[in-house]
Amino acid sequence: MIEPPYPAERQPRFVRGVRAALAWIEEALYVIVGLMLLAAAVLVVVGTVSGLISSIRAHQSAVNIGVVLLDRILLVLILAELLHTLRFVVLRGEIVLEPFLFVGLIAVVRRILIITAELEGQAPSGRALTNQLLELGLLAVLTLALAVAIFLVRRSVPASNDRQIDPAPVPPI
Repeated sequence: MIEPPYPAERQPRFVRGVRAALAWIEEALYVIVGLMLLAAAVLVVVGTVSGLISSIRAHQSAVNIGVVLLDRILLVLILAELLHTLRFVVLRGEIVLEPFLFVGLIAVVRRILIITAELEGQAPSGRALTNQLLELGLLAVLTLALAVAIFLVRRSVPASNDRQIDPAPVPPI
């Protein structure tokens, strides 16, 4: 962080005004992005419900309906996690790495589910099968890497006050 050449109380009015305007614009952008994420989540939920009703009426297989439903649920979870992270950024003024790692992990699991559903539905062969199996292998490695990253982040960063659970003191024997 760059330190200002003079204390905040001695800054020229113009500099204070520009800083305040930039802070207000930043907050407004966070609110706009948050509203857009909320709108996207609502649209996904509405689309999922209407798609589920259409699929049931069309007598599609339960497996296909389940895979699509799980895919959409994971998409809503990604949007919710991004919204939570954005709220945390606005409230605390800092970006935290762990929620982004969870979003990545959910996205990888979502893609694995889609690939396995495609493999089950069409049974590709030759180069298409090789490509899908290679993608599954890379996604498995990415899942492991994200899980290790989450573990390391949790070990390296002390728990925040709102996550700590203060155990009751153990009385002496």
